[in-house]
Amino acid sequence: MKYKDLFQLFYDTSSIIKASPFGKEKNKKEKEKSFTLRDFINDSGLLKVVEKLFNDGHHARAVEEAFKFLNNYIKKIAKVSEDGASLMRKVFSVNNPIIKLNSGSNQSENDEQQGYMDIFAGCMMGIRNPRVHEHDWEDPQDRAIQLLLIADHLLDKVKSVIK
Repeated sequence: MKYKDLFQLFYDTSSIIKASPFGKEKNKKEKEKSFTLRDFINDSGLLKVVEKLFNDGHHARAVEEAFKFLNNYIKKIAKVSEDGASLMRKVFSVNNPIIKLNSGSNQSENDEQQGYMDIFAGCMMGIRNPRVHEHDWEDPQDRAIQLLLIADHLLDKVKSVIK
């Protein structure tokens, strides 16, 4: 499944979680065995980084590694030394983007570029950083899946424009 925009991602995520083993089932072991991340994550590089951590119950660490993977991927293709939110602001800048998500030919396209710049930067600050800097950060399984889907979507978004 490929996500065209974040609204679709969040809609699909909530549908997946409601229809998935995270619903109202009572048997926790049964819930945990009835799906794999391969059912949700499209990017093979991301899956390779997070699958074992997630399956071993290290959900926050899987999320941390997913967003570090995203950060390093952007850094590599953009060929810049910044990191985290400052990297994302530089790379996806509306005025001088290194990675253009569209042609920037109208206000809607500029809004998309600005919005994704803010999303990428926000993910580094609000998702990656707390897990990197707090040793006891925990994520329940369902939240980890939601966050991993965001990382997967962002990777897909970038890869769709750098072909």
